[in-house]
Amino acid sequence: MTSHTSAKPSHYDQEAKYYDEFNESNSRAINRFLEKSLKSYQSKTVLDLACGTGSQLFWLANRGFDVTGCDINANMLKIARYKARKRKMDIQLIKGDMRTTYAGEFDAVITIFNAIGHLTKHDFEKALRNIHRNLKRGGIYLFDIFNLNYLIKNDRITTLTIDWLKHTGKTRMREIQYSTINQHGILASYTTSITWTNHGKPAKSTHSQTLQIYTAKQLREILTRNGFKVIRQCGIDGSRFSDNKTERFITIAAKR
Repeated sequence: MTSHTSAKPSHYDQEAKYYDEFNESNSRAINRFLEKSLKSYQSKTVLDLACGTGSQLFWLANRGFDVTGCDINANMLKIARYKARKRKMDIQLIKGDMRTTYAGEFDAVITIFNAIGHLTKHDFEKALRNIHRNLKRGGIYLFDIFNLNYLIKNDRITTLTIDWLKHTGKTRMREIQYSTINQHGILASYTTSITWTNHGKPAKSTHSQTLQIYTAKQLREILTRNGFKVIRQCGIDGSRFSDNKTERFITIAAKR
């Protein structure tokens, strides 16, 4: 059986350099929904405990939110800091772990792009207790994850297969990935990355990772026993959640 352990701080060292090239455009729908949701709950201060290179941070900062970013990976944070300097934005960025880092009390905490999946079930509950203490009373926690019930039905895991080709200056990058999933919700992804210039020899690398995936019901139960009240579960664009039709979903929960 495929096993899953919580990701180490070095997990995204290899991907950091080209992370935005492959993922930035995929963040727009969820960023728009985050902005709308945070405004509807009158959230002004936001802590992103898995900020990566800053996709959500910069989007929200540009729309008037007071944001703080935290990530466990130094290379991802280095890129976020470079982007902040380039845009002349004063954003606090902290190297830390969502399971233990205390940054203050915020109106909202977010962890986006399947961030919780990098943790084991035990560590996810530890992270929830830490998120709870980083929230003001009544503050909200917003996060996304793949829908286990959707992926295990009719081999829909194959919908996650990717073959992306990007150009940056003289450099071309190709990323090919396929995934498997078991009944325990452990998703394993296997990636081949190739980079080359017009006259250079292609450089090829391979890596794999696992994620812990959940059903909507499982998340409701976990959140409830860790001091939260679930307010809403929906598609990443705010669409109505369906166990059979929603591939990836957002959960919004309030601190009790």
